[in-house]
Amino acid sequence: MNGISRIWNAVEDFRRAYVREDTLPVDVLSIVELKLRLDVIPFDDLSAKYGIEAALSRDFTGIYVDAKSYELWEQGPEWKHNRLRFSVAHELGHYILHREAAAKVEFKTFVEFARYFNADDAIRYQIEQEANEFAGKLLVPSERLRGYFDNFSNEMHKTQPRFYLDELLRQKFADSVAPKFGVHAKAIMTRLEREGIWPMLLT
Repeated sequence: MNGISRIWNAVEDFRRAYVREDTLPVDVLSIVELKLRLDVIPFDDLSAKYGIEAALSRDFTGIYVDAKSYELWEQGPEWKHNRLRFSVAHELGHYILHREAAAKVEFKTFVEFARYFNADDAIRYQIEQEANEFAGKLLVPSERLRGYFDNFSNEMHKTQPRFYLDELLRQKFADSVAPKFGVHAKAIMTRLEREGIWPMLLT
């Protein structure tokens, strides 16, 4: 099984166990707290000090979240919600995919632990990319995205049969559906590419 299949299978196993298929955006904080029974721990200036919105605790019993972002979760700007949602989903990726390997490493401080998942070497880069793929696949279910695309495609074919050649329309579609999933449009663009739904044309 190749790497991407392993991640996608892990996401679908996770989805079947913990996620309501009919609910968008995916409520990752409720999953963390109520279903996985992990502590959500507000951490002052986590974003400012470490450049991250969320991080697993060293004992894997909780997830630190930037205190200000968590405080604004209910009434803050949408981009803040989206950023924290993706960050928590990313940490869930680490929790599901990498917990076993990370548990074998002894960390003396939170800084050491945070650096383990954010170092620049090739192995850490791969770990980060895997967690990103897990988060994107979890937050943007392919069948739901394909359904929105099919509706869009059916309408566009009536007036512009070669719409798929237009990168601006691709961006417009991503912008229009991103709020439904509670993610940034860039995440939708990535899923369109990864899922082969509307790949970017090579020039």
